[in-house]
Amino acid sequence: MGIIALNIIAIIVAICGIEQIPPQFRGPVWIAFVLDFFLIMGIFIILRWIVWYQLLPLWQQRAALDGLTGLVRPAPFWEMTEEGAGTRGSWPWTVAYCDLDNFKQYNDRWGHATGDAVLQVWGRILREQARHNDIIGRLGGEEIGWWFPHTTAEEAQIAVDRVLRLCLSTTVNSVAGFSFSAGVAQAQPGESVWDAARRADRALYEAKRAGKGRVYEATKQ
Repeated sequence: MGIIALNIIAIIVAICGIEQIPPQFRGPVWIAFVLDFFLIMGIFIILRWIVWYQLLPLWQQRAALDGLTGLVRPAPFWEMTEEGAGTRGSWPWTVAYCDLDNFKQYNDRWGHATGDAVLQVWGRILREQARHNDIIGRLGGEEIGWWFPHTTAEEAQIAVDRVLRLCLSTTVNSVAGFSFSAGVAQAQPGESVWDAARRADRALYEAKRAGKGRVYEATKQ
């Protein structure tokens, strides 16, 4: 609105200025004014299109994604999954909560660069294995949430197991494979993603206590 107001003021000032010019010289000035007006309007429309349809989506995407793993940040993850859970056709849905095993030793033994590399590789594997309508977010330092629409707990467990096997067979810098533990929880009627994730988190810690590198299904409440 501010830009439009300034343009209107500039046009009024220009018209008033042209009216002060002797009549015999107004014709070429009016032609130049009209051409200049349409040129400026064209540039304004092009710039607006670039900002709204090229730059803004890119900025929004970068703001929503974690810079290290390329996964969704926590706040957008919960917003997107809760919205998806309320969409007809997503039922049944399942959420998985994953946590890297012994992550501290990567930083202590091989350095933070190796720890970051493990997270980067894990994020890449997850993105490659996920379906286009899955939502995966980095919820903490080495914690990942994975939301599966129209998926049962058994189907989600198969997908998470597949990622686990890929991680175990992938060498990162000096680390010959890495593992994670996970819990999966299929939503119950009326349950939010947050509540299902809490059950998945408890299953994750059961997997940790059982020896790590495992995927456990959460119990129903």
